[in-house]
Amino acid sequence: MDSVQFVPLLERSAADQERVRQLRNAPEVRCHMYSDHEIGVPEHAAWLASLAANPSQRAWVVLYMGNIEGLVSLSAIKPQHQSAEWAFYLSPAMQGQGVGGLVEFRLLDLAFGEFGLQKLNCEVLASNPKVIEMHQKFGFTLEGTRRANVIKDGRRTDVALLGILAHEWAAQRPRFARLFGADN
Repeated sequence: MDSVQFVPLLERSAADQERVRQLRNAPEVRCHMYSDHEIGVPEHAAWLASLAANPSQRAWVVLYMGNIEGLVSLSAIKPQHQSAEWAFYLSPAMQGQGVGGLVEFRLLDLAFGEFGLQKLNCEVLASNPKVIEMHQKFGFTLEGTRRANVIKDGRRTDVALLGILAHEWAAQRPRFARLFGADN
């Protein structure tokens, strides 16, 4: 469980922030994003500046065994509704290695614990069924589909809309806590 940690992105060095940009630009990561163009230094700098100025967004680097291997974020944080959106990506080396499950566990605990949310949403390209399935294993419900919502590889692609409520996570958490050795 301690092998995955979240550290605020804006507290990291410029070199670490550049590592996040490089990970985001990996073809194996970009293919699962709404916008799959390569992110340049100026665009990345503008995004970092927007994070600093926007209290409804938070972003953390994902440290795995002390190395930066991804990013996890909360966005559209709405305290009045106790809701937010979340997203993450991992380096190509970490994809399919079980690290995503640890990230999801930690993020759900953070969202429903420290942030006091009651609802968490996410969107996943329909072309990424493994991630949709992973979210559902954690208790997310498929709430709908935005049909032909984005263009990927010249074709319109559906987006799966998923959500989980705090009490649903509370019901699922013990099973995952045992699995990940976080029974505290």
